[in-house]
Amino acid sequence: MIVQLRKIPNEIPDVSSDPELVDPSDIDCDAHEITDGHYNENVLTRTVYAFLIAAFLASGPSQLYGQQKTTVLIDAFENQTGDRTLDWIGEGIATTLGERLGAQPGLYVFGLDERIAEYQRLGIPETVSVSRATAIRLAWDMGADILVTGWISGTHDAFRIDARILNLVDDTAGPDITINGKLDEIIPLAAFLATGVAKQIVPGSSFPESDYAARPPVSRSAFEAYIRGVVATDSQRKVELLQEAIRLHPQYRSAVYQLGQVYYLDSNYQASTDLLAKIPADASEFPQARFMIGMNAYHLGDYANAAQIFSALPHTYDVLVNLGASLAATGDAAAAAAWRRALEGNPSGAEAAFNLGYFAYSRGDWELAAFRLAQFLRAHARDSETVFLLGRAYDRIGRAEESQQLTAQALRLSPRLQRWLTQPIPNLARTRAQFDATELRMPGGIWSDARRRRKAEAQAAEDAITNPRR
Repeated sequence: MIVQLRKIPNEIPDVSSDPELVDPSDIDCDAHEITDGHYNENVLTRTVYAFLIAAFLASGPSQLYGQQKTTVLIDAFENQTGDRTLDWIGEGIATTLGERLGAQPGLYVFGLDERIAEYQRLGIPETVSVSRATAIRLAWDMGADILVTGWISGTHDAFRIDARILNLVDDTAGPDITINGKLDEIIPLAAFLATGVAKQIVPGSSFPESDYAARPPVSRSAFEAYIRGVVATDSQRKVELLQEAIRLHPQYRSAVYQLGQVYYLDSNYQASTDLLAKIPADASEFPQARFMIGMNAYHLGDYANAAQIFSALPHTYDVLVNLGASLAATGDAAAAAAWRRALEGNPSGAEAAFNLGYFAYSRGDWELAAFRLAQFLRAHARDSETVFLLGRAYDRIGRAEESQQLTAQALRLSPRLQRWLTQPIPNLARTRAQFDATELRMPGGIWSDARRRRKAEAQAAEDAITNPRR
């Protein structure tokens, strides 16, 4: 599951239209003789989901889970109170449920990072309350075994939370869980709800309910500031709310993490590191925090520290790309090995493939650089930086006519590259600013054969209904 949280501004190659592009198929790579060692779904119709949900509900209740590790997706609860100022409560309940259930050793609960990443992959705005049909689609695509959905209703003095559990493994729905109380008691109410949900998913599980209800871990005001900060769309407002949550509760780990991430995305690297360094090693957010600290160090020029951080993380594609970039910035030839390993796991990875060519170029290995850059250009014909580097590499190995042609093409694609003819070429190593939180949290991934099969069967059912054979 590759992340796209929010785009960090980067200068990227200009790919504007050019009628005189060199055809990549005309580039002879072999000539170099080098070898390498309530959302309205626009994809699926509601009819599909009505059919599939009916299959869940038609099945009788069954025993849910025993000893195996179970993946759980908790969707933000829908606000049915009619009071839009309470929209934040739905995310707050999902967050509290996730934190409480995540303490169970037999459960893997998808975090906010993972849910937002899937929202963005499907083009769903973060602030939209999705339908149950869309929630099921998210669960299938993310590899969830259990989906928890729900809604809030009532008034401040007669507040109600309803939750529904769908077991996606054996297509059953457990009995709804209802919690009643006062809105001011939202944190203990969510804790009681977590206990009921856990007992359905992992029979025999227990939480210290009374302690949690009598002494909530954070005040309601800090909790509200945190959740409102999480769901805020304006960056400055998000910062203000998260800062307020931390002011009210300085040890509020989730708020510290979220604010550190906001600073990271806003390129405020040192402030981000100062906060993320407070995340303890046993926290579910720890690997994501370390990833961002590594990138902060890279952007601040502390390449050795960045390399050390990335080398200690699970070697996902994102991590290996950044490890290679950090090593390359120190002049360490081991960078190439990191990028080759990244490509072994993700053969279509553009960053690693480009970096191998660029690294050879930066080290003056012109034949190898030309070979790798030409290979990369076959799949990325309008990448101006690659076109420019390949043209310069050709100049170094005596292919003057092709060099001139490619250099001119690169300047047409991106006039800003003109300065590279007279100035040193900057560090062009490409990194991965975003991360796949699931891969970082669960090295090796979550995709068992059963989960792949379930996702494929759901896709087949969708295709059968939306694209019937004529």
